[in-house]
Amino acid sequence: MKWFAVNCIFQVICGAGKHAPQFNEQTRLIQAGGQLEALDKARLNAVNFNPPFNNCKGEKVVWKFIGVGGISAVEELADGVEISSSIVEPESVDQYLEKLKHRNQSLTNQNRFDN
Repeated sequence: MKWFAVNCIFQVICGAGKHAPQFNEQTRLIQAGGQLEALDKARLNAVNFNPPFNNCKGEKVVWKFIGVGGISAVEELADGVEISSSIVEPESVDQYLEKLKHRNQSLTNQNRFDN
């Protein structure tokens, strides 16, 4: 058995879907005998990755599986192994860096409460 990083793409739909379109790309580790088996396994299990829930407004939130955006073999499971990478070309570097700073602060604050 081998490990594969599979990029699963979902459309996020809240309530009747009358909102700005949202898509969620998730890189999932899938263990399989080969690439085709990993793709099949990801497709079959995608409906269970994100169960629906009701948001604070009582609207049902669902992740509709769109498809697989990419797959790559993970040769070795080890600390620091890259499983996903993307190039970002932001319209505003300052806004991008500010968002990144905010996201890092949020993660740091969340980890303080989780430990």
